[in-house]
Amino acid sequence: MAKNRKISAGENVRFGPAVKAFFICLLIGSLGVTFVWQKRQIYSLGVQTEKLEKRLATLKRENEMRRQQMAMLQSLPYLDARVKELKLGLGVPTPDQILTLVEGSVTRVVPRPAVQPAPVPAPAIMQPAPTYLAYATKALPPVNRKR
Repeated sequence: MAKNRKISAGENVRFGPAVKAFFICLLIGSLGVTFVWQKRQIYSLGVQTEKLEKRLATLKRENEMRRQQMAMLQSLPYLDARVKELKLGLGVPTPDQILTLVEGSVTRVVPRPAVQPAPVPAPAIMQPAPTYLAYATKALPPVNRKR
């Protein structure tokens, strides 16, 4: 007769399958949340990358515009026009006004002879000696202009 009895609610309840089902659901749920989070991260990084690429393109355009503007401002016709506009009285230097410094050498510089009548010197300004020495410690860098 013991075999034909119904099992009462309090006896021999098996929790193993319920716990296993709970962990499987928890695993599937966490995988789903992780998948959605990663998709959202990929999307936000794509948006961020797109913004940075647009900014890079804008900066490249501005850089090229400024490079052209600098080339125009350094051009000889523009500089000549500005000198005439500002009435600076500048001109092309004569060969005796050009001084070349070479690294480690001593160059004797002789002042050019005065063509115009000498102005009256101001007491606060010291006149240079008729001959003096110039010494260069290192060579000047070469002019590098890209055109």
